Amino acid sequence: MAATSRRRLATLPGPPWLVFLVAGLVVTGMVMVVPGWPGEVLWDVVPVLGVVAMVIGVRRRRPAAPAAWWWLIAGTAWWAATDLLWTTWYVVVGDDDLVPLWLDGVYALTYPLLTIGLCLLPRNSLRSRHESATKDAFVVVVGMGLLYWALVYRSFLGDDVLADPGRLIAVASLAMGLGVLFMGSRLWFRYGNGNVAYALVGAGICASTVADMLYTVTLMGDGSPGISLLDTSLAEGIGSASWLVWFVLFGAAALHPGVKGSADAVPSVGLTVARGGVFVVISTVGPLTFLLTFRPGSLVTVAWSDLAVPLVTVSLLSAFLVARLVAGTSIAQRRAIQLDRQSAELSQALTEQSGLQRLLLHQAQHDSLTGLGNRAYFTERLSTVPTGDDTRRAVLMVDLDGFKDANDEHGHPVGDELLVHVGRRLREVVYQGDTVARLGGDEFAVVLERVSEDEAVAVAGKVVRALAEVFVVDGRALRITASVGVRLVDRSDASQEVLRDADLALYAAKAAGKNQVRVFHTGLRVEQLGRLQLAEELRHAVSRDEIIVRYQPVVSLDDHRVVAVEALARWEAPGGLVMPDQFIPVAEDTGLIVPIGEHVLRRACLDARPWFDQHGVVLHVNVSGRQLRRPDIVSTVLDALEAAGLPGSALVVELTETTLLGPGRGESSLGVAHLAELRAHGVRVAIDDFGTGYSSLAYLQDLPVDIVKIDGAFTQLSSGSDPEARRRRALARAIVDLCASLELPAVAEQIETTEAADALRGLGCEHGQGYLFGRPVPATEIGAALGARPLIPTPSRPPADELVAPTRPVEVA
Repeated sequence: MAATSRRRLATLPGPPWLVFLVAGLVVTGMVMVVPGWPGEVLWDVVPVLGVVAMVIGVRRRRPAAPAAWWWLIAGTAWWAATDLLWTTWYVVVGDDDLVPLWLDGVYALTYPLLTIGLCLLPRNSLRSRHESATKDAFVVVVGMGLLYWALVYRSFLGDDVLADPGRLIAVASLAMGLGVLFMGSRLWFRYGNGNVAYALVGAGICASTVADMLYTVTLMGDGSPGISLLDTSLAEGIGSASWLVWFVLFGAAALHPGVKGSADAVPSVGLTVARGGVFVVISTVGPLTFLLTFRPGSLVTVAWSDLAVPLVTVSLLSAFLVARLVAGTSIAQRRAIQLDRQSAELSQALTEQSGLQRLLLHQAQHDSLTGLGNRAYFTERLSTVPTGDDTRRAVLMVDLDGFKDANDEHGHPVGDELLVHVGRRLREVVYQGDTVARLGGDEFAVVLERVSEDEAVAVAGKVVRALAEVFVVDGRALRITASVGVRLVDRSDASQEVLRDADLALYAAKAAGKNQVRVFHTGLRVEQLGRLQLAEELRHAVSRDEIIVRYQPVVSLDDHRVVAVEALARWEAPGGLVMPDQFIPVAEDTGLIVPIGEHVLRRACLDARPWFDQHGVVLHVNVSGRQLRRPDIVSTVLDALEAAGLPGSALVVELTETTLLGPGRGESSLGVAHLAELRAHGVRVAIDDFGTGYSSLAYLQDLPVDIVKIDGAFTQLSSGSDPEARRRRALARAIVDLCASLELPAVAEQIETTEAADALRGLGCEHGQGYLFGRPVPATEIGAALGARPLIPTPSRPPADELVAPTRPVEVA
């Protein structure tokens, strides 16, 4: 049934509520021109259609408060059913005087049903606080009460009030309608015209009120009200039509989507004017009607009620309007105070928000530790083109040397505080207006404004000297150094290009020995490009078997027997032989030293197997710091030994002093642990280039060291008596004696003359290595040499292919 009604409504030419409203008004107009009992019968069609429309609307629209609408349907249906009964009786008997009087009383039950329904509409209950709407509705009811008194009660109420029961029922019904009027007015004052469904309900209540009032006035006048304009007066016809309009408006309201509810009316100029117009009409219509209906005779005799009722009513209206005005003023004052408070709070919130935005911007552009600008801030400052004639600028890229060691040794809190001190010193060195930023870790950057190249280099020198001074952090004296790259900036230079070039200059400063300044020049780009190309080719060198191994003998200085060989890496690139000092640094930077070192280790172990089995010659292999700190270094070494069939005693791993002691405390401990594990498998450990690094008796005593290889700087001895010769002999003697006292075998490196070999042997050094005894050669040549008699020292310079290499072997890593 409901689905059928929805399909029928969907085929209408317009909104269902509007179609019903127009059709209902047209039928009402037709009723008004049909005379006699046919008009009476047709008159009852409209109420029935109105009730049917309300039922369909409630079932189709599913209103927010369905119970309220069912009560409204009950009220209208009760009225329509009663009127059908009245009309049927009238048609049967043919005389309205013969219709029972009690039917008029049955009509009156409509008003409590409607009142209950209106009270149940969303937020229209008296328990739902809305003081202004309640007061406004009360003003309307009081005003209408005065109008009723002027038109009806003044002339009807008296000693003979019970003489005419029909009129008494009509007057009582009029009074009961005030409850409906009150709830309808409250509904309109709350929602205004924003909800069309509720506006139609309000208009229907107004039509019903007009109909009730005109019916009562007509009944008290000639006692024979009619329906058709052809049967009665204009006022009586309007009253009859108003009842039909009431049903049409209620039916249209139920069909409107607004039955689902809406928010309260938003204050507006139109709503305020409409409310004011209602107050003017309500407060004046009663008194004016009283004046128009008051007809004194030649001798004016005024009853007490004729003055008391209008005066009291007007007083009540005035009191309520004044109370309404006072309440409105009070509300306005409270709202003004609230607005002032909210304005102050909003101003405070805006101030706090502005401060928060500044704080967030500062945090987004500054380093939280040092308070200096961060990379984003530095890039922004660098991208800002200076104004004026002097636009010369320079960028200093600063990297701390030795910070990682201090951070690992003393802990991160000390390292953080050290960075704070570094930032302060940088701010003290540069000028006001220059930008200092921390880019991350221990890397800082400076933008110098309006400086020449000489001035920029001078400031960079100040930075190096300032950071080389002792830092006192948490009671500790810490020393670090700094490398600085300088890049001059032109107006047209891009920021990323400037940063890249400054990094190249910084890299050049660190490669040159650190703790110094380098200025960018275009040749650095060429060098960088060469390094990138070299790195790319080096990536494929292992897979192409281009990394080869050469071996240099280690001999006994007493009888020149070969006791060991050192494996040295060479790169036979397609373009020719590449020496270690060219590709090893690149391999270190790119991490390729790990696969290269593993390749050399495995190849050397395989080559050394027959040498160890037949002659007891052990193998020395260099291991880099990056390899030593890898978690798989122990398994890598042991796997290489197992694959070659060598015991651990056949291998000596060589490491530089900086490899063991240069990293931070954590990394050094990890390396020492790995060496201890290797020694447990028989592998021995040699310190390479001893004397050039830390050279501490303490670490020789504490670290897992088995052999000491003395750097060539201390082995170039001669029999001369000059101070330099005597100093070298003294240093060599001290190192040899130190090794002897610790029972550590010593190997003298880079021996090139018999004079140096004899001097070292005289100092007590047992073993030696260098071009005097043999240059690095392929495995086939070293094997043949081991099968011959002891090596005969041959003082000579290295061949041409070795001249580009340093005189001492370069480690693989």
